[in-house]
Amino acid sequence: MQVIAHEPQFWFFLQHENHYYIDVNCSNSFVGFSRLIQLTEAETKAYLEKGNAFLNEFANDIQYYALSTYADRHIMGEIDNLVSEAIMEYKAKKE
Repeated sequence: MQVIAHEPQFWFFLQHENHYYIDVNCSNSFVGFSRLIQLTEAETKAYLEKGNAFLNEFANDIQYYALSTYADRHIMGEIDNLVSEAIMEYKAKKE
């Protein structure tokens, strides 16, 4: 798992094998939480065509619809742990 892009205080974009993931910092009222989403083939294609512009649009969409549209796509478990480790390593290298 490797962080390949980052928007401070908003999202991390990661790659693991042939899959892409975005971890978005969301909020609802005064409660903060994250949503980890694996990109579909169509979303991956859009990322490869548009780059960070797509990631910012996608992250905004996830933030807005985190508790409805994207609730079922939130990943937990082993991949979530790999993402957390990759983000901690990324942050340690940036300090």
